[in-house]
Amino acid sequence: MALDAEQVKDVVRLPAQQRYEYFVEHVAQAGEVWGLYRNGWALATRDDGTLVFALWPEREFALLCAEFEWEGYAPQAFGLDELLDDLLPRLQEDGLVPGIFRTPGSKGTMPTPGLLKADLQDEVRRR
Repeated sequence: MALDAEQVKDVVRLPAQQRYEYFVEHVAQAGEVWGLYRNGWALATRDDGTLVFALWPEREFALLCAEFEWEGYAPQAFGLDELLDDLLPRLQEDGLVPGIFRTPGSKGTMPTPGLLKADLQDEVRRR
């Protein structure tokens, strides 16, 4: 379901923790998550140098961040199962963290892969 511009603005204005909760709820419901891709997935760097794998709950939010260092990247979806079973364990193993719901004005939240997995699994069980 595509969001209109007003809905996008309203959600982007939420504090990072509320955007994280929105992410968990929407990804669990939709069964998919969005990243930015161009010859590889969009990565950011935390202040301590840790690499961050950027993730969004819907295409429209990823598209907002396809600028500056991610100019030319395009939103690409993948399944919740792939996130839980493949990506999060790989991030944990490689020392990366998920970057949840970055916006042009905020770096979003950066939970451990294990915390994000537990939160998503809890939300899926609630549904």
